[in-house]
Amino acid sequence: MIIRLVMLAELVAITAALAMPESLQSRVLASFVLGIAALVVALFPSSGFLGLAKRLRPGLVVVLAAPALWMALQAVPMPRDTLGNPIWATASAALSEPLAEIITVDMGATMRSLAQYCAVLAAALIAAVITLERYRAAQVLHILLLIATIAAAMWFGKETAGVAGPDGSTVAVLGVLLSCATAIRAADQIARYSRPGTIAPAPLLALSAATIAMIVCLAALLIRTNSTAVVAALLGSGILLSVFAIRRWFFGLWGSAGVVATAAIFFVASVTVIPFRTNTDVTIALSTSSHVATERMLQDVRPAGSGAGASTVLLPLYRDIGIGAPRERPTAAAAMVIDMGWAFLCGLVVIAMLGACILIRRSLSRAYDYVYPALGAGASIALTILAFADHGILGLGASLLVAALFGLAFGQSVPGTSGEAISLESKEASGSMAGPAPASRPRLAPAFVAWPRVALMVLGIALIMQTLWMVLPAWYLGGQSSLSAAVSAAATWPNEISKPVSAAAAHEDFLIRGESRSHGDPALAADEQKTELPAASNAFARALRSSPLRGDIWLMLAAASKQNSIQTAAMLKMSYYTAPNDLDLLPLRLSVALATDAVVRDLEFRDLIKRDVSLVVTRRPAIRPALVAAYRSASAEGKIYLENLISELDPTYLDNMRARNSRQGSR
Repeated sequence: MIIRLVMLAELVAITAALAMPESLQSRVLASFVLGIAALVVALFPSSGFLGLAKRLRPGLVVVLAAPALWMALQAVPMPRDTLGNPIWATASAALSEPLAEIITVDMGATMRSLAQYCAVLAAALIAAVITLERYRAAQVLHILLLIATIAAAMWFGKETAGVAGPDGSTVAVLGVLLSCATAIRAADQIARYSRPGTIAPAPLLALSAATIAMIVCLAALLIRTNSTAVVAALLGSGILLSVFAIRRWFFGLWGSAGVVATAAIFFVASVTVIPFRTNTDVTIALSTSSHVATERMLQDVRPAGSGAGASTVLLPLYRDIGIGAPRERPTAAAAMVIDMGWAFLCGLVVIAMLGACILIRRSLSRAYDYVYPALGAGASIALTILAFADHGILGLGASLLVAALFGLAFGQSVPGTSGEAISLESKEASGSMAGPAPASRPRLAPAFVAWPRVALMVLGIALIMQTLWMVLPAWYLGGQSSLSAAVSAAATWPNEISKPVSAAAAHEDFLIRGESRSHGDPALAADEQKTELPAASNAFARALRSSPLRGDIWLMLAAASKQNSIQTAAMLKMSYYTAPNDLDLLPLRLSVALATDAVVRDLEFRDLIKRDVSLVVTRRPAIRPALVAAYRSASAEGKIYLENLISELDPTYLDNMRARNSRQGSR
């Protein structure tokens, strides 16, 4: 009963992650459900833990724990002038306070990536525990096929950022592999259990369902994706069919060699179909999308990376002016290099290839149920190719589905686990009745079985704590004022950079509330502004201590510290450098810059202001009214400099701007 509830919880988490848009709510739901499931599996022991302990060799444990340890290390303070990112030293000078240098450029993004990896790891281990028994493995295989087929069909019907969104190609490829594995298993059952002249109804039903799923997923791939995803699906399926052919017709050394040679020829022929891009980075060579900003980020990759999840934060800094971030998304391989470094990607590819070889060997060594490790091997090959073509494998829903698939392959990679566990328990029970057991076995066996439970318990507790870390800021926002809420919202979700609308709205709301109170009680309004302004500045500074690349937050801090021109100039310069191409920040940034004499007199700032003004006049005429607002609030020197700039770019608009300013001033 407990195992069924755990299996249901994991499948609910995968389905919800695929059905919901990738957001904070979906991450919280997946982390919470999988954390509870991991705790339940750890607290209610079963005979399957012996099989899990036999599979979790020390080398595999190190491989699984290495990404989490590396993500945690990226958020640890580093010695000066070592692996720490230089942005922290720059932010420390701008804030006039010491900040520890760390590898990641955004602690919030790294912690969310760590939470997602822990959820993926929990999903894989839970699936491995569930699928140690053969009939549960078959159930999980069929349910995963159903989920992948429905998600691929929904993505095929409507390609949006919501249902199956950017993970659609990855889910469709997994659907092809799952349907192929289900068909092979059904064919084996028909050949093994059917009487002469009859066909068992259950395998026939499974074979029919697998055929329908194959048609749906292949149609989605052929219509919605490029040839790379199709080739990845075919190569992964080819691994499954090669194992099936070896076991059915070519069992033996020479037969296996012939099948492997045929598969190699098919692999080389398939690779020639993939459209390789020349004169570009290898991590985006298989992608057909434009990756101008990604290429720029890859040129600046540091040896230790920029922090897990940093590619999303860095993308607005490298994109062209006026180009939205959603139009470009780095491939999974490029994102790994930017986030974790080249060594991490190379190690991951090597481990994926070694894992595929091990799973193929184990598949050929099994008497029955060989299709599960073969499925894992095919998925390793297909997902490695997909990682260099798109970003889908890193999506929450797709990554959880991949984790469940590999958990299934891992749980069934070694035969006879559940039977061995049950026989061991019966032998121990009979031995305790017959007489005293050897001194070493009672001590070693419980410890050998208990440590996977401890690992699952630690993982479940970590997921619950990460869920609370993600949820508590949202609860905290409920009782805040509109200004503080906007500040906290901008600090809580740095991966959604930029949030200029909320920042500008908060700033205008702050000014409006101050003006409305000044009409009623000027003294009270002055006192409240004195107290609210330092509070807002502290909130902005707290946000920047964990995410120094937030150009909108730097701008809001500059707007909140107009009393100190030197501090305003430092904050404004950080806003220019961390959000140079965000056109939504131009109105507020021009207003703050032109209103500060120290900024207008600086030659470097003059060039930056000239760049912004030329963008507004020549490329974004829709936001020209922002120049009138900036002109109205500018200082005397700021007005003169703005007039000179506009007279060079569009002399006719200068008269229009002066006329509009005079009309608004006379009201």
